[in-house]
Amino acid sequence: MELRQVARDELRSVHEARIATWRTAYRGIVPDAYLDALALTDEMMANIEARYDEGSARTVAAWDDRTAVGMAVAGPCRDEDRAGEQELYALYVLPSHWGTGLGGLLWDAVMPFTSLWVLADNARARAFYARRGFRPEALKQITFGGDLTEVRYVLA
Repeated sequence: MELRQVARDELRSVHEARIATWRTAYRGIVPDAYLDALALTDEMMANIEARYDEGSARTVAAWDDRTAVGMAVAGPCRDEDRAGEQELYALYVLPSHWGTGLGGLLWDAVMPFTSLWVLADNARARAFYARRGFRPEALKQITFGGDLTEVRYVLA
């Protein structure tokens, strides 16, 4: 297993792993039709590449024999009330690697950050964040295949 910064030409592979993880991690939380239709479109890739080129975020991936099996992204906090801080944008590990400690390694690789958003019904992720000293602090409603609630976790 290798953990390292993601090169621009590896972004598609990394985000394909993210979508594969969503299909399992969010099943029962996000509508099935939305998850089943997920695809890494050219428009999505253009947005991902533009953010990468901007250079403000750190993207680290875990590789198992040239296959992306996990990823984490952190960068400037998007919330006005936490301006100047860092936020975890994404942390995903393929289900085949759940329980291996890979999530913790990716977490450490993109630290430091002081906040993150997680779907309220994602009990597995919320427990992971709580074990690392983060606590729920705010709620917001989002549309992500349906109306959902996100919880902002902050470093306690």
